[in-house]
Amino acid sequence: MNILLTSLQVPGAASGVRVHYERLAALLRAQDHRVTVVTQDDLRPWLRRAIGVGRRALGVFGTLGRRVGLELGQVLEIYFAIDHRQPYDVVNAQDVASGWAARLALRDRVPVVVTGHYNDHPGTEVVQQLALPPRGWAARFEGRWFNFLLHRTRFFLGISEYALRLTQPFLPPDAQTAIAHNGVDMAAFAPGAGMLGAGLDLRAKFPGRPIILNIGQLEARKNQRYLVAVAAELRQRYPGCVTVLVGQGEDEELLRNLIAEQGLENDVVLLGYYPHVIHLLHAADLYVHVALRENCPYVVIEAIAAGCPALALAAGGSPELLAATPEASLPQATPPAALAAQVAELLANPAALLSLQQRQYTYARTRFDRAAMVRNTLAFYRRAAGLAPLPAEVPAEALVAE
Repeated sequence: MNILLTSLQVPGAASGVRVHYERLAALLRAQDHRVTVVTQDDLRPWLRRAIGVGRRALGVFGTLGRRVGLELGQVLEIYFAIDHRQPYDVVNAQDVASGWAARLALRDRVPVVVTGHYNDHPGTEVVQQLALPPRGWAARFEGRWFNFLLHRTRFFLGISEYALRLTQPFLPPDAQTAIAHNGVDMAAFAPGAGMLGAGLDLRAKFPGRPIILNIGQLEARKNQRYLVAVAAELRQRYPGCVTVLVGQGEDEELLRNLIAEQGLENDVVLLGYYPHVIHLLHAADLYVHVALRENCPYVVIEAIAAGCPALALAAGGSPELLAATPEASLPQATPPAALAAQVAELLANPAALLSLQQRQYTYARTRFDRAAMVRNTLAFYRRAAGLAPLPAEVPAEALVAE
């Protein structure tokens, strides 16, 4: 197939969306598909400047004008970056805005599949990220804008059941949908698989200490401050345990202050950004994911693939990844003391920890392997392109690998 991938996340962006489409493109090319990736970086400089002039002109109308200018400008940038003459078989847009741009650019000659990577309604996400007044004109515009885009989405591919449930009410009644969960190379992540590159040896850094690991951008949504509170409780329940937070972000200073205020310098370590997470996961005793809003977090799948048992707050699509171990999905209102008690109980019972790991891995091995992700994605591409139509009575969930 001749496949076009579009995204508002440019190469090099610190974004899981960028990681997803780059991995997907490489995997599709490995199966001899022709794949073109288009982002705003592919726009000719003079066009970028012209669109920027229009965006700034709208900015004189205040916050609402700036939001209108930004959203319309992004659509125009992708529209003009696409080569309208290419004979694509299918487009996979990594966001609804670039999907709408592709439909306009290719004049509906090519089916456009939109993949939903957002954690909330995309308009709500923008409002929260920018701290816009929720009842203001700009916030209302964002909600209506994304509802407009979603209602014109004919093919929607969710990376979790959660994303599909979230999006379904805003799609047109005749929209075709499917699910292709995120996937990793399960074999390559397995302990002893011989991954390339030297990694930090956490066991050598913290000899004889149980290691709790968390990986992600240091920000309010990822909720690492909650883990600091859990670590304070663990100090009493399981002395000697160390919680390692991997990542960078706006909450770093806040977390350092919390750690210092509670005297946890020996119990909580901010490791910073680290590229070779597989080595960290192999060394950890337990991965704990506490994000408050999630779609289908790669890192939870990576932990399971690496043989590191996982616990997670029940946010978004996280429970789908831990469906074989429902006790590993905790309500978001779980007090830090309760999570600390569960962690301490697992660390004190190696057999229970091993059982948790084995059940999670068995469930994930075929469902969340990258081969399943590519197979399910290609099946929906073919369905959208009319190359492999499904009977009307077959639900979209049938595309999910068993």
